[in-house]
Amino acid sequence: MLYLNWTCGAHSHHLPSSYVAAVYEHCVALNPEPRVPVSRSAALRHLRQNLQVYSKQAARAALQGAQILVFPEDGLQGFNFTRSSIAAYLEVVPDPQQESWNPCEDPQRHPNTEVQHWLSCLARRHGLYVVANMGSVQPCSGDSEVTQKRAGLWWPH
Repeated sequence: MLYLNWTCGAHSHHLPSSYVAAVYEHCVALNPEPRVPVSRSAALRHLRQNLQVYSKQAARAALQGAQILVFPEDGLQGFNFTRSSIAAYLEVVPDPQQESWNPCEDPQRHPNTEVQHWLSCLARRHGLYVVANMGSVQPCSGDSEVTQKRAGLWWPH
C-alpha cells in the first residue's frame, strides 16, 4: 500500500490543509470464466472475495492514518467480460442530484445495491473516503426508437 500526504493551499479556516491518501493494488480474485453469464448470487459471491480484501486493507489504512483510500480499476470484478456476462455484476447508482441516499444507513431503498452498501459501510466504519471502481447500469425510458431490450437491460442500438 502506498501512502501519500497531500498538502493543499487551503484559504479557509474550515478546510484541512492536508490529507493522507493510501493507494492499494492487489491481485484480483478473477472470475475463471468471465465470458459466461452468471446469476446475481454467483456474481456477489465472486465480488465478496475482493470486498473482503478491501475491508482488511481499509482497516490497515485507517490504522496508519489514511483519510482517503483508492482501490484499483477493475479491482472488484476483474475484466474480460462481455456485455451479457457483466450484467449480474452491475448495480444502479442513483443520481446524487436527484436524491440523497447513504447505502450503509438505508440498504433496502434500492434493490441489488449490495456492493454500494458494503463500500459505504466500509468507509463509515473506518472513517475513510473510499474510491472504488465498480460497474453500474442505468435504466432508460424504454423509448422503442432509442433502446432495445437485451438480457434484461436497455442498451442503445
